[in-house]
Amino acid sequence: MKGASAYFAVAGGLIITLLAWSASTAQTFSQYPGFTEYFAANPPREALPTAQEQALLKRHQPRIYLPAHHPGLISFYDDYIAQGELIGPDGKVLSSSVTPSLLNAHKEDPRVVFEHQPNGRGQTPVVFGRVDYSDRILETSQRFTLLTYHAVFRVSGIVAGVAWWQALALSIAGDLEDWHQLDHYTAATLVLDEAQQPVMLMLQQHNYTRTYLYGEALSRPEDGRPPVDVAIRSNELYPHESRRVRRRAVSFLDPKSFRYMIGAGKKPLMTADDITHPQHEAAYELRFLAPSDAFYTFKGTLGKRRWLPGRDGPPGADYNTLPSLKPPHRQLVAGYWRAGHRGDMTRLDEALATSDYIGAFLQVQMPIFRGNVRRAMHGHGTGAFR
Repeated sequence: MKGASAYFAVAGGLIITLLAWSASTAQTFSQYPGFTEYFAANPPREALPTAQEQALLKRHQPRIYLPAHHPGLISFYDDYIAQGELIGPDGKVLSSSVTPSLLNAHKEDPRVVFEHQPNGRGQTPVVFGRVDYSDRILETSQRFTLLTYHAVFRVSGIVAGVAWWQALALSIAGDLEDWHQLDHYTAATLVLDEAQQPVMLMLQQHNYTRTYLYGEALSRPEDGRPPVDVAIRSNELYPHESRRVRRRAVSFLDPKSFRYMIGAGKKPLMTADDITHPQHEAAYELRFLAPSDAFYTFKGTLGKRRWLPGRDGPPGADYNTLPSLKPPHRQLVAGYWRAGHRGDMTRLDEALATSDYIGAFLQVQMPIFRGNVRRAMHGHGTGAFR
């Protein structure tokens, strides 16, 4: 009975904490201050990728490796949006036969909710590809090409490395396999230089990104197609390793979590590892949408609203990070930190002593990042990187 009492105390405390947090965050993340200004200054492109851009996306499309028994990738519109209801701000059903055009007609209203109702029919694995450009990655005006690929999954689950007591506590709140509907932040961005050579790979992991330079952290794929692993249950993306690997993970990079992830602090209590164990490469169809499509820009909720935070469906895929980190060069630098790297740990601690630790870290890490990008472009080996 002592063990049971401890379990219910932990579970009860967890649920009370989550409910309190939920009450203070009723809006979707698309309403976070700063997004309106960012997208007004940087409106998404209305056109599909050009034929040349599509060819480039096809040439470098990632090899995606799934664990055993994974339900697999789906088509956002054919397998997800086509199965469910679109609900208006008044709670009334707008349609039970939702089409891409209807979803796009309501993409600007943050109060609209799409509830997925799977019908059990077969699914079509699809990855969406898009192209963006940045001339701010280096101090020069060199133009880099960013190829971003979004894998889509019907549901997202809790990380597979949770301890038994964490799993028990969380199971009170919901299904560990179906924590929230829709995973589409699961993105890999391959960055090419002006010679169209891969320089770095950025992967979305939970609510942050990680940036890996070729020659330092990764070897360039011979066929130009970066291999990535899908984590068990959570679907997060990691650089490919053929064996079973535990990957440090947190929900958000708050100061304590950030220090833990970089190897400078203790593990937070409610933290657990992702686990990857690839068993087979996924076959999928590469498709293209305009960056202005609702898949990217929907301001409402693309999944059922549930009573605990983190269990609601997400907004569009462009709402993947803080508004201050949306410029590509800032997002790449924000994800460029290396576990166990003394210099990175020192710079992080300096940043954490300020009121804006994210902005401060970007400022001190930017020169290091840019210098190492040049080294990657020149084909330097691991020992040359600072």
